[in-house]
Amino acid sequence: MASQRPLQSAQPSPIDLSRLHPGPGPRPVRKIGYMLACDVCRKSKKKCDRSRPACARCTERGLRREYLDGPHSTASTAQLERLAQLSRDPNALSDLLTTLPYFDALELFNMLREMPPRDSSVQASTETPSSSIPSSSFSSSPSSSPPSPLLQYNLVGSLLPPATNSLEQELMVWHPIAYPALIPILASSLPLEKLLNPRRSDVLSAHLLHDAKPPDSVSPDMRIESRDDNKVNPEFYKKLSHLSPVHVSFLNQVDITSWTSLPIPNQIAVQVIALYLNNDYQVIPLFNMDLFLRDLSQNQPYFCSSLLVSALLGWACQAYTCMHPKAASWSSLFFLDAQAQWSRLGRHESVTLSSMSALQLLCMTSVTHGQDELALSYIRKGLELGKMMGLIDVASVTGSAAGWLDGYPDWQRAASYTAWGAFNWALLFALHYHKTEVGIPPAIMMPGDIDLALAAQEGLSIRLPVNVQVFRASCKLWKIFAPVARIYYGQANDIFLDGNPALEYAENIYRELLTWAEELPPNLIRQPGNCHGVLMMHIYYHAVIVDLFRPFLHLTHTSSISLRTFNADHATPRMVYHSSIRQLKRLLLSYRMEFGLEALSVLWQTGVVYVANAAIRDESSSKDEMQFFMHLCLVGLEELSLSFRVFGSITRGVLGMAVRQGAIEQHQVRRARRRLKKIEQHFLLDIGSDEIMARWMVDLDLAVTDPIHAEGGKLAEDFDRMSVHETRDDI
Repeated sequence: MASQRPLQSAQPSPIDLSRLHPGPGPRPVRKIGYMLACDVCRKSKKKCDRSRPACARCTERGLRREYLDGPHSTASTAQLERLAQLSRDPNALSDLLTTLPYFDALELFNMLREMPPRDSSVQASTETPSSSIPSSSFSSSPSSSPPSPLLQYNLVGSLLPPATNSLEQELMVWHPIAYPALIPILASSLPLEKLLNPRRSDVLSAHLLHDAKPPDSVSPDMRIESRDDNKVNPEFYKKLSHLSPVHVSFLNQVDITSWTSLPIPNQIAVQVIALYLNNDYQVIPLFNMDLFLRDLSQNQPYFCSSLLVSALLGWACQAYTCMHPKAASWSSLFFLDAQAQWSRLGRHESVTLSSMSALQLLCMTSVTHGQDELALSYIRKGLELGKMMGLIDVASVTGSAAGWLDGYPDWQRAASYTAWGAFNWALLFALHYHKTEVGIPPAIMMPGDIDLALAAQEGLSIRLPVNVQVFRASCKLWKIFAPVARIYYGQANDIFLDGNPALEYAENIYRELLTWAEELPPNLIRQPGNCHGVLMMHIYYHAVIVDLFRPFLHLTHTSSISLRTFNADHATPRMVYHSSIRQLKRLLLSYRMEFGLEALSVLWQTGVVYVANAAIRDESSSKDEMQFFMHLCLVGLEELSLSFRVFGSITRGVLGMAVRQGAIEQHQVRRARRRLKKIEQHFLLDIGSDEIMARWMVDLDLAVTDPIHAEGGKLAEDFDRMSVHETRDDI
């Protein structure tokens, strides 16, 4: 046999960026974390410990080690140009890093790190491929505000670079569902001019421009209710992805005059209800949508009532204001009508599932109308109704509603949605007001349980819809938070939090929260294309974690104590807090980029307020990143104030906090104040009411030690006084 020449190890060829686009075929199988043996050990077929930069065996023998996966080649000029194109499209870059073979992705990542910094101008920083950002998400009017002064900053580098501390790295490795690795986003890839200016529909923009005229003066071509057939345009439903053809069929059969005598066009009422079911309902359902729509369309009184319809329209018309300016006045009319209907109901007549749902909606509307005492009254009445029916806050199983619901599947479905929806809303209310109104979770089945049980009886296996899975996971999340709220917001919270067992208790709850994330079904894990209900659930998740550890940041003897759960150095409450804040920042940015005005929900304000608090006091990030998120939050609050009056007060409170901390320039404050004043004039014209205040906690750090002065209304008053002094100084 002829002698054979030993094969030489092939050197890795430079990565070809022209072939990096993943094809339609299956993704290659990757061994996560696998590292090749060094070249010497591989040739001699000896065991290699794969240590870097040299394995122990080669070090002992004094041999020069070589690894097949290095050294990395330097990117050529053509490759750098291709990398620059990829860097403008974060979606394509993310796809490449997740679909390439492991070492190809590693080489691409190293090339990105070695890219020279770009001299990005204002124009370059606002350019982005149309494919990366849906144009519908950033509809703006010709009269939109001038570009934000933030564009004057040179936003080089990346927003939210890789983990900055060992604890965050450990969380990303061992708990990737709760703390997914944050791929850096180049600021030059973001549509900054659109991202950092409030969006508004053409109809509302025209109304704000003509704010000296009454609402009826809006031109006919701007009116949505101009269709002669009084039916909803089918194109409207195409943007509402959570409504099935069955739901749309029910909505098209609705005659709103069967439920109310107030003068709202039928198609507007139907569109308002559809928008609510697609947006807010997906986050906090208060009734079973299928049963509600069936009765609403067929004029049946079992799972629908005039009180519930009026309460729903009073709440949902606010979000519709961004599409139709007159909706603000309809909200007030239906809110007053629902209050009047409730006051006329007798004691026994009021004990229904529909009434309990309506009271939660009245509470929510009271909050956004700035009537917090009324909101507290309605949430308490609703929970009292639930307790009378055995749905919520029942100490024993014998007193629960499970007995009278048994054998009635529709009523079991309806009761589970109403009870758990009210429970979830009560805990979200506690998160913002630091007042606990519910102690014991519902003692009945969770939403979806009855469907799973009925299918199992027939030997079938069913998969629950995504919105039901989100609801079930949210119920479990708020159930974990319930005892925390009772302790943290109770009267003796100072005594408990100052004691030694407090941090151990918080760590135990944190472990429960990490387990909750690990048990999420695959379609509830954060990924591109998530529905807003999934993003909102993750926003609440990290808000709960932030508040769980926030008190310990103000206690010198606990802020630096390491948690026993982790191996990382400096695994302190402060590091957990910062890790969740970074996740909240990315969630906020994702929500703002992916969802347009048609998906506007007041419930996302949780993420806005929490990130604003962190950005204002952020000493670890660069000035550019801090101001970017500060402006992103202010824009989000201004957009909410277009539909929900109370956010004028909240926005002024946040502005006051930013001014005191030196986190915003004075000319930016003046511009924001002018925009808020114009929006407030729009509300005064439509519904003619006075200034309103908000009593929920806005300065979250101050709320730990001085809750009264941390309220949004107090902060807004302080900001107004500051503005008066500035005006006098200018004069």
